[in-house]
Amino acid sequence: MPCPRRLFLSTLALPLLAQASEEVTLYAYHLKVPYMHHLGRHEGLYFDLAELLTLRIPGLRFRTQYLPRRRLEADLVAGRLNGLVVGVNPSWFKDKERTRYLWSPPLMRDADVVVSRHDRPVSYSGPESLVGMRMALPRGYYYFGVDELVREGRIHREDSESEETALMMLSLGRADATITTRRTLYALLALRPGLRGKFHVAAQPHDEYERHILIPQDKAHLLKPISEAVLLLARDPAWQNRLLER
Repeated sequence: MPCPRRLFLSTLALPLLAQASEEVTLYAYHLKVPYMHHLGRHEGLYFDLAELLTLRIPGLRFRTQYLPRRRLEADLVAGRLNGLVVGVNPSWFKDKERTRYLWSPPLMRDADVVVSRHDRPVSYSGPESLVGMRMALPRGYYYFGVDELVREGRIHREDSESEETALMMLSLGRADATITTRRTLYALLALRPGLRGKFHVAAQPHDEYERHILIPQDKAHLLKPISEAVLLLARDPAWQNRLLER
């Protein structure tokens, strides 16, 4: 079981700041375990990150807030997003060259994996290996290579409300496979022991990527302190253990 956040923070041996003059909002749209899984209790990696950055960076106080992807992106493009975006990759915001926005060093590495039933395992070698299958995939999510085959009628897509419901559809035989974030899969299995042993995870991921903090150009003054703090977290055993727990 994840350790209590208060206990986790008490092990970091970091000086508590007496004052924080500027509040910085970390917007996130990944409303799923282990990133943001209880908004009321502020549980999840992104809430932990806000507290750690507050401890690390004098003069700044961070808080994490959920914002749906469409609203977040609309506000970002319009220049009215008063904050940063946590847990994202430049390619997801059409910024592979990193010229539209500023980017922190990576917070973590992540992957999307192809999951099938244990009794009907799928050997994944690329999107073409899914041709003819029924895929349970969260509504609104884009999967490169797969959605193109869906439009061609070569893969049948069954929309689900979330990655968790996609896994439930798979377990009930209503789909042949799904694609989910690896961390989310193992966090869900920890929460739902009855599902353990029911799934097969393909050896080849559908995608691998790093998660960063996106910093709008009008928040450029935050790039240096945040980058320095994130680099320190990369060597912080407490944060790294937290990632392993999730």
